[in-house]
Amino acid sequence: MHPRLLLLACLLASGSGLSGQDGWQDRPWEAAWITAPCAPATTFAVVDFSRTFTVTALPDSLPVMVSADNRYRLYVNGELVGMGPSRADRMHWRYATYDLAPYLTNGENRITATVWNYGIDRPRWQESLRTAFVFQPRTEAFAELRSDGNWSARCSEAYAPITDARERLRAYFVVGPQLRIDAGKLPRDSSDFPERANYITRALPRGTDTEMLWPLVPQQIPDMELRPLPPPLVIRDDRRAGRFVDTLLPANTRDSFLLDMGHLTNAFFDWQTEGGSGARIRVTYAESLFDADGRKGHRDSIAGKHILGAYDEFLLDGRPRTFTTLWFRTARYLQVEFETGDEPLRLTGLDVTELAYPFVENGDFTASQPERRIDEIIGVGWRTARLCAQETYVDCPYYEQLQYPGDTRIQALISLYASGDARLMRKAIQLFQDSRIAEGLTLSRAPDNAGQIIPPYSLMWILMVYDYAMHVDEPAFIRDQLDGVAAVLDWYRRQELANGLIGSTPYWNFVDWTPRGFSWNDGTRKGGEPPQQGGSSVITGQYVQALNAAAELFAYGGREAEADTYRRRADTLTATIVDQCWDPGRGLLADTPGGTSFSQHANIIGILNGGLPVPTGQVLDRVLSDTTLTPSSSYFDFYLAEALYAAGRGDLYPAFLDQWRGYLDQGFTTWPEQPGETRSDCHAWSSSPNYHLPALVAGVRPAAPGFREVSVRPADVPDFPFSATVPTPHGPVVVAHDVAGGARSYTVTLPEGVTGSFTLGDTEAELGAGTQVLRIPGK
Repeated sequence: MHPRLLLLACLLASGSGLSGQDGWQDRPWEAAWITAPCAPATTFAVVDFSRTFTVTALPDSLPVMVSADNRYRLYVNGELVGMGPSRADRMHWRYATYDLAPYLTNGENRITATVWNYGIDRPRWQESLRTAFVFQPRTEAFAELRSDGNWSARCSEAYAPITDARERLRAYFVVGPQLRIDAGKLPRDSSDFPERANYITRALPRGTDTEMLWPLVPQQIPDMELRPLPPPLVIRDDRRAGRFVDTLLPANTRDSFLLDMGHLTNAFFDWQTEGGSGARIRVTYAESLFDADGRKGHRDSIAGKHILGAYDEFLLDGRPRTFTTLWFRTARYLQVEFETGDEPLRLTGLDVTELAYPFVENGDFTASQPERRIDEIIGVGWRTARLCAQETYVDCPYYEQLQYPGDTRIQALISLYASGDARLMRKAIQLFQDSRIAEGLTLSRAPDNAGQIIPPYSLMWILMVYDYAMHVDEPAFIRDQLDGVAAVLDWYRRQELANGLIGSTPYWNFVDWTPRGFSWNDGTRKGGEPPQQGGSSVITGQYVQALNAAAELFAYGGREAEADTYRRRADTLTATIVDQCWDPGRGLLADTPGGTSFSQHANIIGILNGGLPVPTGQVLDRVLSDTTLTPSSSYFDFYLAEALYAAGRGDLYPAFLDQWRGYLDQGFTTWPEQPGETRSDCHAWSSSPNYHLPALVAGVRPAAPGFREVSVRPADVPDFPFSATVPTPHGPVVVAHDVAGGARSYTVTLPEGVTGSFTLGDTEAELGAGTQVLRIPGK
């Protein structure tokens, strides 16, 4: 990577970008949205815009605001400045602010922007109006650089979309097209921009005009971190063994070689080539390899396996070139297939640049017993979480890159406990708030140009708002969410059956991908739904969870009457679920009134909500031992672990981690969507141990909004020494469990101004700021 790009990555990761808008959000901009005369409005296009200018005295700063539709890469004098815009919905079009001063030289300078529109094949998260670009300087001295008819443009015919990945993979694949790049159609003169840009409309911040074309709002989060990675290893090829460096491919040859990054990554793969006129290179990207039966098996195993995945193609013209894609690719394995013509081809290098949200690890959980493999579980979990954290949280980077509340709630808690950075979570909450339809529900993905609705995920959004209130000290933001929370709950109130339960409702009532039960229905094209005939204890239980959360949120927001209404409704529905669905013979909740279907899900939620007619510990024992229950999968295992906490059985959690140790034994470098022959090898909802080790084993949780009070309720595992650091808005909470000579103690440190409580069995203590040691009597 170029040294300046490394500097940029460090600056962006440290949050040193420009933030103040100096009133630009309150008035129309001087800049215009522009396009190229040659560019189609809504179909696939790659357009370069350019503006040259002369600098006689280098400025201390040159702040500019930039956006595009669909996306852009901004350069000054050939050096990458930034990429964007940060993804959002159509009614909140994001722009970024950059300081161009570090990139300027005395004399002539050139700003260029590569803008692309993927048209109908754009990612499912990509909103779009038409191909366009806007550039607004924030200083009068450089006002003439604003985007207008003085900018030049050219359309690139070198790029074409490849759209067969979904058919090839036979899977839901919606991250946009791959690319075929024909070097022979690239401009021979990089300074040749033959057309004048066309004016579309004036650039307008949201709320400053009568129309909402691109309602501009500032970017809420830092730019993505760009980090160089070592090149991959060449495997299954004795001629090229070792790390990929420089490879000569003979003339008139057709061959391939396989590369292994060693772990899954999101990255730009920049290939440098010389010669090879008429050659074709295809690069296929995969999370894992497949055997002849289509099974993945051990992820490190390559013998007898082949690659299957999305691919890009590069057509060479013999000139020295660097081929890269406009957006990152996700891969552990890459297969390079080439066919040369009469001229040999030399691959002179491969630069790999990882992209991720710039989280800084301020939290920690360490254990001194290698056999538990806690460090490995934490490490793979954090890699998974980072690959699923980009400009939004995403469910999986390879197949979808979509932000769902069910996934995002778990991901956000992981981020809070690992870093304390709540900005991506805040953005997610607001995106779901802004996605709400007239009926009150949120979309089940945001942003989303297809408009999918999963009503239970609107309930998960309410739980996210509650999590934010408890972990982040920002009451004004919470108050802004309350009307949306009320609208979701009002929709659910209208769905209540005569018996008080929630039954079958419009849209998709997804709860969990289970290994059995809640099966896929080819007729309705839906899966993961619990039985709902006569009412669902599962979905009604989730409704109760949201009502209880809303009661706390509205009380926190000063709306006590509504809080009391939600609290009473939650109590009534909790009793209704027991009355309608409790089976005294089995000591469990059925999925429906008088039903014969029983699931872990119904009873996990029952434990979390309380009000069961027998002690929660008895129900938990049955949940864990009754093999006839519809079992939870990786997503809902988060709530199973929460049930351990609620029932005071966190001591069972270390054994619960056997599933993740099994993944390690199968060669996973990220956690999969679900056990078995899973579609996705990278799903952050499976990284829940990164949250539960500090929040369940160490037992550190907020006891009051804004983490102003702390509850330390560790799991009673005498032979499990550990140290946990949990970042909070007020400073870190540190808990260390020491075991020496049969004696146990907990050392707890709270930040200044924070109080709390410690509970472990019969040992209870009030906690204050500073360090305190609590000794646990032996049994």
